[in-house]
Amino acid sequence: MEKKCCSKKHKEIDATYYCLECNIFICNKCSNLHSDLFENHHMCNIDKNMQEIFTGKCKEGNHKDELEFYCKTHNILCCVACISKIKNKEYGQHTDCNVCAIEEIKDEKKNKLKDNLKYLEKMSNNIESSINELKKIFDKINEDKEQLKLKISKIFTQIRNAINEREDELISEVDNRFNKLFFDEDLMNKSGKLPQKIKISLEKGKSINNEWNNSDKLNFKINDCLNIENNIKDIDEINQSIEKFNSIKTKIKLIPENENELNEFMKTIKFFGEIEDDISSDNFKFKFVPGMNYTVSNNGLIAIKTSGGNAWNCSIIGDREIPKNKISKWKIRLNNFEIKGNFWNILIGIGPNNLNNESNFHLKCFSFICGTSTLSIKSGQETKYNSGKLKKGDIIEVIVDRKVGNISYSVNGKNYGIAYSQISKEDVLYPIVHINDQNQIVEIL
Repeated sequence: MEKKCCSKKHKEIDATYYCLECNIFICNKCSNLHSDLFENHHMCNIDKNMQEIFTGKCKEGNHKDELEFYCKTHNILCCVACISKIKNKEYGQHTDCNVCAIEEIKDEKKNKLKDNLKYLEKMSNNIESSINELKKIFDKINEDKEQLKLKISKIFTQIRNAINEREDELISEVDNRFNKLFFDEDLMNKSGKLPQKIKISLEKGKSINNEWNNSDKLNFKINDCLNIENNIKDIDEINQSIEKFNSIKTKIKLIPENENELNEFMKTIKFFGEIEDDISSDNFKFKFVPGMNYTVSNNGLIAIKTSGGNAWNCSIIGDREIPKNKISKWKIRLNNFEIKGNFWNILIGIGPNNLNNESNFHLKCFSFICGTSTLSIKSGQETKYNSGKLKKGDIIEVIVDRKVGNISYSVNGKNYGIAYSQISKEDVLYPIVHINDQNQIVEIL
């Protein structure tokens, strides 16, 4: 926001100077007079490209004191009110910080200034090219952004068109199925006139029957007989349709038939598509923590089940919490994987760090089951994942999106889609590997 001159006469004129001693803004018309009256005052030229002008006074709350202290904790100048023990009236913002008088950091800042000046001199020669390069990058990012948005629009337009076409096909198929199985709409139209036609045919039929031996107008008599036969055919067709409807036991149904199937389909639509970027994605680095029934290598990247036999008594946990509001990814290689007695063998996923290694660990975790290429959901329910049979040397990548709360798994570079979609965004979660069979080895890549 542009500052105005402090003079009442010039209050609509933009200020061009600031007086450090008077703490006022001055326009060009007032500057000469002010300089003549106060020769020793320091006048700062206001650069309109700068948002704020340094006055030497504290601007924290209602503070009016000189900035005589330096807060090392926040790397900021502060005044006596900022370090006051009175924590009311906007006092005491830096009471608990590491604070010193500005005189104490004079030499430190002087030495650092020399280094900074050298750095600025070095960078000043290249700053224009750097800015131009930044502009190119910015333009390219905007171009990529618009192309991605256009691509998304095209994809979803195709999906909407396909859904609309499928809707029309299903509606048309309903008509065809019902007409074929139960009734013909033309028959319904004919049946409306049938009672009157039957009444007329009966009267003519009786008349013809009484005069049949009279050979006069035989063609008329034969035509009336044909009409009667056609009416009887229409009656039989109606009765056959009724009988057919009553005899058919199988009802036509729409799939998905129930609400659960529809909800699963809607869930697929809800999580269709994914956008990953290097900013929000994190190649999550962690190490295995030593624990019961397994040994960890010195670098913490390899774990082998060395005791406990073939039983679910080995829960290996990472040493870092999975970040919230980010996409985190890590890879686990099966270094000695072999399907033995227990077909689950190894489970890879996420869970809490307070697991009970001896029982029901899977009720606390979201896991990919390497032995069967299926999923063990937190409730204990098992579902298919269809990633194929695994073998020694295979690599499983875990992709945890805590921004939306889902996990997907990639096996040997192929992503098999969303595995879980209702993961808490607030729970404290860790990378988890469970091993059943002894001598199985896993490695963090």
